[in-house]
Amino acid sequence: MKKVLGLILELNPFHNGHKYFIDESIKRINPDIVIAITSGNYTMRGEVSIIDKFTKTKLLLDSRIDIILELPFISTMNSADLFAYNSLSILSKFKITDLAFGVELDNLETLNKMKTIIDSEIYNNILKEKLALGLSYSASSFKALNELSNDSKLINNFTLPNNTLGVQYLRSIEKLKKKINIHLIKRIDNNYYDKHPTSAIASATSLRLLLEENNKINDYIPKFPLEINFINPRLVEENIFFILKYIFYNNDLIYFQNILGVKEGIENRINNFITKSSNYKELLENVKTKRYTSNKIKRLFLHIIMNTNNKYQNKENYYFRVLGATNSGFDYINTLSKQTKGKIITSFKNKENDEFIQFELKATKIYGLLTKQEDIYLNEFKIPIIGGRNDD
Repeated sequence: MKKVLGLILELNPFHNGHKYFIDESIKRINPDIVIAITSGNYTMRGEVSIIDKFTKTKLLLDSRIDIILELPFISTMNSADLFAYNSLSILSKFKITDLAFGVELDNLETLNKMKTIIDSEIYNNILKEKLALGLSYSASSFKALNELSNDSKLINNFTLPNNTLGVQYLRSIEKLKKKINIHLIKRIDNNYYDKHPTSAIASATSLRLLLEENNKINDYIPKFPLEINFINPRLVEENIFFILKYIFYNNDLIYFQNILGVKEGIENRINNFITKSSNYKELLENVKTKRYTSNKIKRLFLHIIMNTNNKYQNKENYYFRVLGATNSGFDYINTLSKQTKGKIITSFKNKENDEFIQFELKATKIYGLLTKQEDIYLNEFKIPIIGGRNDD
């Protein structure tokens, strides 16, 4: 039986920390096949990726990945629990035996304790009480945990972003009832929210801030043979802000009722502040509340631009997108079940009548508008990208 390693990556951008994570995972596990699922042109936290999914695919093929899968827009643009479940649901269909993910705390026992607590009835009852008081989800979770545990290590690590996502991966594996070996790779050097690089392994947050100021980030990314066209996040935000204003100026508020994520009158709040805000960041700061965090609002902005219907809430993945693969990767795909192979999509050719694929195509077209790459959607008809695994 082949050892198949699964990785879940966003790569916004692909930096030295990602290279360390991939290399360390392969070194520890020594898999026969490595499968990575990536969130493509948009990220879970509601950001437009500063490198496109086709470039990500080429970089991953150059990084000893055998199969690169895409997590569709609808599955990506979700809270951590749904993002994790959607990712693991796809990877499980590709029969991964092992999963590696990065964490601040490389202690599986403590992460499993966190999982047990947040799955308990008493925790969820306390959580609902805190949410009813108007607290944010993260603040409510933290307070609920403090009432149920006096384990300082567990409490201090509970809200750290990689740990939070790691717990959701563990929950998803349990829900899917899959036996998958877990490998924790401890995050080194900069933390996720660090805004200034202090070493060659810098946070993605700090690198996006450098790009906003038109600074180079070459010292913090691997030396790839491919020249990368990084998008300036500030320019993208300006385009999002412009399009949002157009949409709100051009539609009555009833227009927003069926858009995914629009509830509790949040459209009124955006409408109120959109004329009072001078840029994207100001609008985000004005609209967010204890209940509506920055990430939730950023996802909502993109769903409004995409006109994502709320019928897509919690939709299961029903097709599997292969963005690229090595020859070994394609050979492995041929060993999968007929049911899985029958749902694999490698190109959008002749898919004009498929609602979900046409929605994904629209997401790429809008990505092209936001990043001034209007022809980038044509790549959807050219993939999969074929590469060679370098085992040196």
